Amino acid sequence: MAPTSSEQMCQACPAYTEQDCSQPETIRLSQYKPGDRGTILQVCGNRDFRLRMTEMGFVKGSEVKVVKYAPLTDPVELVIKGYHVTLRRDEADGILMNEPQKAA
Repeated sequence: MAPTSSEQMCQACPAYTEQDCSQPETIRLSQYKPGDRGTILQVCGNRDFRLRMTEMGFVKGSEVKVVKYAPLTDPVELVIKGYHVTLRRDEADGILMNEPQKAA
């Protein structure tokens, strides 16, 4: 069976060789619900994508909060480092996070 595109993305990711993405407490940012907040563990994907995310502040250890999803769940509005940013759901899928902290 041929690998899916997400499997290909994972095999090219730096976290894949260290198995960071297979830890049970690791989930993707796209799985967060509105109001959830958590810490970035790894940005996965091709080099250009990782560079763009880094330039926007998506670096290991940064806290991200999900503000809301658009009516059709794409894109998602986030707060990172004090500013609001909007990502497409497939972009958020390439960001590995810890388990979310629920909104109080």
